[in-house]
Amino acid sequence: MKKWVIGIVILLFLLAIGVFQFNRLGGFKEIEIESVTSFNLNLQGLTYRGTPQDDKLGQTFEQIGRLAKEKKIPLYTIYSVEPAGKLDTMEVFVGVELEEIIPDLEVKSFQLDQVILAKINAHKFVMPGPNKVKSKMIDFSKTLSLKSPTTFIDKIISTNEVHVIGIVED
Repeated sequence: MKKWVIGIVILLFLLAIGVFQFNRLGGFKEIEIESVTSFNLNLQGLTYRGTPQDDKLGQTFEQIGRLAKEKKIPLYTIYSVEPAGKLDTMEVFVGVELEEIIPDLEVKSFQLDQVILAKINAHKFVMPGPNKVKSKMIDFSKTLSLKSPTTFIDKIISTNEVHVIGIVED
């Protein structure tokens, strides 16, 4: 009987530690969502099209990531085609917001009347998944009687802070 009680106490103690750590890492923080009017964004970067296992994907992220780190600015990603598995084709634009034009990079510009912005502040281990964030953004847009966002731009500020920009197209 004593072993059973000790086992329960240990289990409850480990559970309490797990909940404490989850909270400390930001696992219980809500996703902050807001509507933003008059949104402008000019990005420069590279588009990768291929499978998630290809080395060129890592090289694309490294090249633009190096530029973002050097300039101390956020990294942006736009997934046009998301892979369902390791061998599926994906398409992602990786870019940064720069004032000066760099000749070898593609340019993507957005001048929009309305976007839905989600701010996530949590450690990467407890950060909500992309489908949960998109779902909350779509629900939020419905509460405002707006069209649902169809394109999502990730603004990676740090390993613990990501903003997701949902483009509401007319």
